[in-house]
Amino acid sequence: MKRFNLRVEVLAMVVLSIAGAFVLAGCGGSASGDDTKNMVYGSAESKLSMEPVTGPLFEGPALSIAPEVKPAPNATEHRVRIDVNHAEVTVNDTIKFTGWFFGGAYPGPVLHVRQGDRVFFKMTNRSNETVGISPPSPHSIDFHAAMVNPKDKYRELIPGATIEFEWTANYPGVYMYHCGSPAILQHMIYGMVGMTIVEPKDGYPTKVDREYALFQSELYLARLKSGMYVTDMATAKKKDPIFVCFNGQPFRHVKEPLKAKAGERVRLYVLNSGPCGTSSFHVVGTLFDRVWMEGNPRNEMRGVATVMLPSSGAAIVEFVVPEKGIYTFVDHEFADVEAGAAGLIDASGEEVAMK
Repeated sequence: MKRFNLRVEVLAMVVLSIAGAFVLAGCGGSASGDDTKNMVYGSAESKLSMEPVTGPLFEGPALSIAPEVKPAPNATEHRVRIDVNHAEVTVNDTIKFTGWFFGGAYPGPVLHVRQGDRVFFKMTNRSNETVGISPPSPHSIDFHAAMVNPKDKYRELIPGATIEFEWTANYPGVYMYHCGSPAILQHMIYGMVGMTIVEPKDGYPTKVDREYALFQSELYLARLKSGMYVTDMATAKKKDPIFVCFNGQPFRHVKEPLKAKAGERVRLYVLNSGPCGTSSFHVVGTLFDRVWMEGNPRNEMRGVATVMLPSSGAAIVEFVVPEKGIYTFVDHEFADVEAGAAGLIDASGEEVAMK
């Protein structure tokens, strides 16, 4: 009799499990159902040309420079141009180096679109324009947000060449883009990194008063006898950066604090580009009441103090500024703080957000 009852209980559990699976699938809980039915896989073959190019190094209303995050344009198609150039970049008051950049910026421009949008992308390798600064070099781009044939879309461009291709933003999230030309490590430590934000098609479930992009990266530099600094592959291979930065410079946002008011809800799009180290992102004096890993609201955590980000990993974190004050954000791996991975959120003003 006991054996019969046990069989009945097991059968009931199986039936309930199957029913639960169907309910989840009907509610969009199944990755094989709702998540993929509207996906766009691949796109038309890329186009290459050698057309002469002049003008700005990046163009398109969906682009901004961190920490600014412009709203995603009210469109479903976006024409985006981000060219490659070689230029001198300032690290601090005493150190400069010659780098390779997307859109003339380190990090490259922030691309902000919505889930389901199509991006018509164009890029010219303009490293042939600055021969006096740095020898021309082949370059490419790899969008972590795209689902396309990398041998076609991410192909290497010789100096002076232009590539055009399109891709669809299938998943919401915060994603890295970078140069994929060998040696990839070399191109990344020269500065060829950037961020894509893909907003959910119906927007985020919360409203915020402020939002900023924070892009963590590592600088590997060596000082020559002349006093000049150059990128250093030897220390990069040892994972021993001379600086760790938010938005391109060590301690940049200590000198240029992000602004907020007591009582405001703040959203940070945080991406760790590496290329070698992890990040343990933390804001002193508060807790994250929302953390969306990879920037996707389906991947939610609550009440989080520190968010662990691998190289190329990202998250959206949200919090309320609890009271008037100065709030420090850091990579809680404190060797990185000593190397520059710290900044400030200044909410010291007398004004308080009205709710």
